Amino acid sequence: MDKRDLEAAGCTQDFAQKCQRMADEGRTDECLRMLQLHRAQLVVALHEAQRPIDVCDWLICNLAKKTA
Repeated sequence: MDKRDLEAAGCTQDFAQKCQRMADEGRTDECLRMLQLHRAQLVVALHEAQRPIDVCDWLICNLAKKTA
């Protein structure tokens, strides 16, 4: 595991250092749990960001139907 990969995954520098240290110490289960939690947080953020897009698409669709 490379620190740059962790940062590319949206991990903070502190998170990346902690996870890297755990992996280096053989505490891979803890590092894996941290990464799974981070991924879950990213998915929640993605869904929250997607909602306004979905609403905008719905509005566009409804308005297009009314003007057709």
